[in-house]
Amino acid sequence: MNKKKLFIIGVLGLSLLTFSSFKVKEHVDSVSKSVKYQNGLIVYATYIGMKDDGYAFEKKAKNGAIVSFTFHHIEPAALKKYDLKSDALKGSLFKITFNKDDNFTEDTQDDKHTITDLEKS
Repeated sequence: MNKKKLFIIGVLGLSLLTFSSFKVKEHVDSVSKSVKYQNGLIVYATYIGMKDDGYAFEKKAKNGAIVSFTFHHIEPAALKKYDLKSDALKGSLFKITFNKDDNFTEDTQDDKHTITDLEKS
């Protein structure tokens, strides 16, 4: 009789763990999808110049620290507005609209943060 009760309790416990793990995985997947792709983000930053790997900008954070941004990609329409290869724009403040794709892999080293629009402030 005790073996039968233990067996039933064991089966119920295992079933409960199995079904609860499916729900947790679904929740984790939905959260990670919402973080990977973000479109239309805006930052105000000062143009520093071209680097080997992209367009460099800086801004001062609320705590006073300097935060650097390097964008490796820029859409052609945004690039037509300003000649970022020119030294004349260094030190200029820009409103940068960009898309963020955190699908970063060690193999590609490509975070795909793409400038979609630039406006001089």
